[in-house]
Amino acid sequence: MGSAGRDAHAAPASPTPPRHPYAGSVIVHLNGSLIESRLATVSVFDRGFLFGDGLYEGLRAFGGRVVGMDRHVERLRAGLAEARIDWDAARLKDLTDELLAANGLRDAFIYWQVTRGTPPPGSPWRARVPAHGSIPTILGFCYATPTVDSHQAPAPRRVITVRDTRWLRGTMKSISLLGSVLAAIEAAEAGTDDAILIRDGVVAEGTSSNVFVALRDASGRPRLATPSIQSAPILAGVTRDILIDRVPSCEVRTITADELAAADEVMLVGTLTMVASVVEIDRVPVGDGAPGPAASMLLGVLREVIGSEQSATPLAGVLGRVSG
Repeated sequence: MGSAGRDAHAAPASPTPPRHPYAGSVIVHLNGSLIESRLATVSVFDRGFLFGDGLYEGLRAFGGRVVGMDRHVERLRAGLAEARIDWDAARLKDLTDELLAANGLRDAFIYWQVTRGTPPPGSPWRARVPAHGSIPTILGFCYATPTVDSHQAPAPRRVITVRDTRWLRGTMKSISLLGSVLAAIEAAEAGTDDAILIRDGVVAEGTSSNVFVALRDASGRPRLATPSIQSAPILAGVTRDILIDRVPSCEVRTITADELAAADEVMLVGTLTMVASVVEIDRVPVGDGAPGPAASMLLGVLREVIGSEQSATPLAGVLGRVSG
């Protein structure tokens, strides 16, 4: 990083998950069967491997309950319909329960991938137009993540801005992620934590998260805003949508790069990110260079939403507090 203030804003240490996510073989869900990862195989001619022809969902479970499961199902269903891949996204819930149980996990990240599958016998392997009769390949895996109680404060992040040169179907959760991968590599090479993508002077998203900003209106009052999916080809993140619903004063609109640079606070939100506070953009501090009240408020709202889904308690208290 090379920044003198780096250590001052270092993220608090997270508790060690009960199981290292990449240690040894785990149980995966592959085409309807639970199997050890070391024994799982997929055809080399699978269109997901050859073309990136598929969609994915990343879910987060706390205490055995997946946050926003219905939202994940609906997003996957819409993406599959647009991609013309025939698979019932409603199966996601039961398959996720099976996968968590097989791995003995309650606090976890769960990844699901649905590809168009392998062409049937006699069909060309690399035809752009898929052959009829392909059966989708369904893969799921999970690994342990910290509990909700470990997310006590927004984690600080230093980012750079990167020109967004990705495709225009950003609302689809495509497994073709090379554009985001290259932006993340560029951020790492710059010694920062992440990148915020900018398209034609308009803020898009992070490499794996949505962006929120705290700005001041003409009267000097703070206002919360997040880019709309109409302003840039971005993903309608589940965490983003939950926060928009729970904070009705949040503006959903076009946000310019100039507004990003002038913001009092900038936040990244996502399934694994939760709520992170951007403390520096392109080597320039954001606000006073430390997580601020808007980030803390958003994290508090998200924590209460997670708690309410675990206990099925009403959210009236949360709604009243953030909209008052």
